[in-house]
Amino acid sequence: MKLSDDQISAYHENGFLLIENIFGKEEIDLALTEMDKIIGEDSPRRILEKTGAVRSFFCPELTNHVYKQITLSGKLVNPSRQLLGGDVYIHQSKINSKHAMVGDWWEWHQDYTFWKQDDGMPCSNVLTAMVYLNDVNEFNGPLILIPGSHKAGIVDDAANDAGPQAMESEWFKSYQGSTTYMSALTANLKYTLKQTTISKWVEKRGIYSAKGPAGSVLFFHGNIFHASSNNLTPWNRHAFLVTYNSVHNTLPQQEDPRPSFLANRDFTPIAAMDDHR
Repeated sequence: MKLSDDQISAYHENGFLLIENIFGKEEIDLALTEMDKIIGEDSPRRILEKTGAVRSFFCPELTNHVYKQITLSGKLVNPSRQLLGGDVYIHQSKINSKHAMVGDWWEWHQDYTFWKQDDGMPCSNVLTAMVYLNDVNEFNGPLILIPGSHKAGIVDDAANDAGPQAMESEWFKSYQGSTTYMSALTANLKYTLKQTTISKWVEKRGIYSAKGPAGSVLFFHGNIFHASSNNLTPWNRHAFLVTYNSVHNTLPQQEDPRPSFLANRDFTPIAAMDDHR
């Protein structure tokens, strides 16, 4: 798969690009079947919601061939190479399983802030390809983004010191404190954007709701402002997100780095599988 010049220009202008129906129904059905097996695994790579439901499962391709194939697909790798200007490797991947009626929100944030502060990533020439495993509509917690906000650079670059909220269960408070990196993965994110910042940018550029059918892919910049609401509908909104980083933007050595399933330090360029498209 190859992007057109207009698609590349749209990505660089807006900070994201949504393309529908990149993956077919059989591919998505298989990924959903495998997802149910993966998220049932008791693993440090599995992250839970306040309700105990699964929020995310990191690096599923480590043990699952179907998800490994998706990460290597030319449908994702080739556009990512075009948008990042050369060879890429996988910095991070995860299934975000926003289940019907219980899927929690993701606060307004920028992904690159976490990768810069926690992993030492030198610059923001990094993107995420979000594969829709279900139809995404205006009700089931679509990702919302502010067009052009990636051009702001890092904003509100300070840790959120609010800590666990009083209404949270003792179990969830303990869970959030169980590792040094958990506050980057659960609700009450470590780095968030202030309301004044969001208001200013929304007034200038509006909000885009990234809706689309299962099989669509949303490519979005590491600095784009984005969030999603709770899923209060009877429809799941599951997605597989693969973060591709430029091989010229690799992580430095650190004394106590985050686990490799959060910050991969194998910078070998990916050779995309032939997708015949």
